[in-house]
Parts: sequence; C-alpha cells; structure tokens
Amino acid sequence: MKFANGKVALIIFFTALALRLGFTFAQPESFQDEDEIVYTTVAWNFLAGRGLILTRHRLAAFPPLYPLFLAGLFKLGITKFIAVRVIQAFLGAFSCILLMGISKEIFEEGKGDARGAGTVSGILMAVYPLFIFYCAQLMAETLFVFLLLAGLYALMRHLRSPSPLRWIALAGAFMGLGVLCRPALLPFALLAIVWLAVARPARNFFSKKLLSYIIPLILVLLPWEVRNYRLFGEVIPVTSSGGKNLYLANNPLSSGGTVGYRELMEGGIFHLGEKENEIAYDRDYRKRALDFIKENPGRFLLLSLKRLAWFYHFDYHYRGTFWLIIPFHVLLILSVAGIWISRSRWRRASLLLFLIASFTVVHMVFLPEGRYRLPLVPALLAFASVALARAVSYRIAHRA
Repeated sequence: MKFANGKVALIIFFTALALRLGFTFAQPESFQDEDEIVYTTVAWNFLAGRGLILTRHRLAAFPPLYPLFLAGLFKLGITKFIAVRVIQAFLGAFSCILLMGISKEIFEEGKGDARGAGTVSGILMAVYPLFIFYCAQLMAETLFVFLLLAGLYALMRHLRSPSPLRWIALAGAFMGLGVLCRPALLPFALLAIVWLAVARPARNFFSKKLLSYIIPLILVLLPWEVRNYRLFGEVIPVTSSGGKNLYLANNPLSSGGTVGYRELMEGGIFHLGEKENEIAYDRDYRKRALDFIKENPGRFLLLSLKRLAWFYHFDYHYRGTFWLIIPFHVLLILSVAGIWISRSRWRRASLLLFLIASFTVVHMVFLPEGRYRLPLVPALLAFASVALARAVSYRIAHRA
C-alpha cells in the first residue's frame, strides 16, 4: 500500500497499536460479555473434535469465522486472553492504515479536493474509543472491521490497478470472510455489485468484474454452507438464528431498543429451546415475528424509527454518558458535511454510503445493539475527515 507520507502512516499505526495494547493489558483476564463465553465455547468444542458447535442442539447458531480465529490462537498454547488481545490490537492498528488507504483512494486521487483526508481518517480511527475498547474483548468486532476494511480497500484499489480483476477477486474473498464473521454484512456485500457497475462504467467489462467478485465470495461461503446442508438437509444462510433474532426485535414487548431475551423470557413470550430442533425452533420464531409485523404494521414502522433513533444515539439511551454521545453526534455532523463536500466524487464515495445505508436498514429491522453500529463508523470517520481536511485547508489558505 503506497501512501504520500509513509512516516505518517507508521506513526499512526504505532500510536494506534500502543493505545490498544495499553488498554488491553490493563484489563483483567476474565470474560466481560456473554458472547465472549459463547465464542470461546465454540472454539474449544472445535479443538476437542466436536465441530464448530455451541451445544449438540445448537450446531449452526453462530457464524464460524471468529471461533475458528480463536481456536487457531488457542492452539498455539498461549494464554487465551493475552493472545487474542495482542493479535486484535495489531488488527485494529492495521485497520487504521486500511481506512487511510480507502480515504485516499476516494477523496485524494486525481485532483484531490480534500488533501489530508486519508491521514485525518487514520488518526480519528486510531483514537476512537470503541475501536480501542473492542480490541480487549473476545468478540468478533475487531476481526470483522478489519475484514470489512480490507474488502473496501480492495474494491477501491481496483479502480487504478493495471490488474483490476485481481483486486475485485480479493474483495470478494474478504467480503465472504466478513459474512462468515457477521452475517449482517451480506446485504452490503450484494450492494457492492451495484457499486462495481457505477464506479467505473464499462458495459463489456462488468460481467468480468461481476464474476471476479461473486465467485471468490461464493467459494469462501461454500464449505460452511455444504457443512450445514449435510447436517440439516437444507440450505442455511450462515446461521440458524435469523428467525430468533428477528423475533427478539419484533414481538409484543419490543420497545425499539435492546430488550434482551431475559426480559422476554420473564414476559413468557420467549424460551431458549435448548433441546429442540434448532431449525424448527428458528422457523417458529421467524413465523411469530412475521405474524407480529403483518398484524401490527403501524407499530412495526414506529419500532423501526425508534430503532433508527437508538442506533444513532438520538434517544440518549446511554443515561448520563454524554461524554460518549456528544462526540458521536459531532462525528455525525462532520460526516454529513463531508458527504456534501465530496458529492462530486459520488461514484467512489457511494461505496461508503451503501455501507452506512445497509447496516442502518438491517438494524431498523433487527436489534440495534450499540456495537452493531461499529462497522459503519469507519465510513463516518472517512467522511468526517473530508470536512476536517477541508476546514484545515481553508484556514491555511486564509492565513496566507
């Protein structure tokens, strides 16, 4: 990856790494979230030869890539917390460099009207608190963001490469890995096909680009899909939890926030179904969710709008933690300004807009847990960097 100032990139990388290592080494070697226990359980089951399963009744309840990542690290025999946190710190630091590259490709190529946007976006991501925080968690966020940004960079890089199909194929592979890490990426992975048609229109070339992207994506997903088909006798789109997750967001007790399964169990409208057939269990909750939506279309629309507000902190659901909410709102304002400033580069920038839109819509339907917003934050940071870079350039110009 070539940058105008490699020294700046190295400084940002090592600053990001130091912040992440400093935070992670300060954390106790204990689980801080239920999902950490789930991921590590699946990883240990895999190492014990039982397969990528949570229990013998939950064979495909969770996507496989992060447990495989953990299993590989555990196999090294290093203390699990330290091993994962160190590796994730490096992934998080390198993600900052990937975002720098993406921002440069979008906003600085040619007659760049936002010189410095790449550097600014890397700095913003290096110091963004939640990216630092999740490096210390045995959860999929850090790996997922890295894979997503690697895919985005490959897509952008094909625009000026003498071998564009290689970069597109690499992007498809990264997107496939991302889907195996977080299935919520799938809508965006498909929207990227639209972007390939828009970014550099070429009627005779599009079919080659499409195949170069789709084939690696499918090949990455195929082993897991074949495994699931052999187990269940039907095609399972990554996990067997889609229906359950849809119901957790759309049920009589839904509030538009993150009402958890425990509250629903206490309300008598949900159960974990630990010993039921997981496909029938998930299909049952999908039907319940869809029935609820059909019978209550107005409420579903209201819940979707509330989830939108929750997703973007517009309802101040973090009571009292304005030190987190206000900076995020500042980021949103800067991002909107950056989107407007970069409108002349809409062909390239639309890739980031597709990313923001896809995750927003997904979590207007499903639960809007705060950490689910993390994948679109790099896109917000990239647009915010345009506004900040333009402001700095304007200031320098008027000083002169």
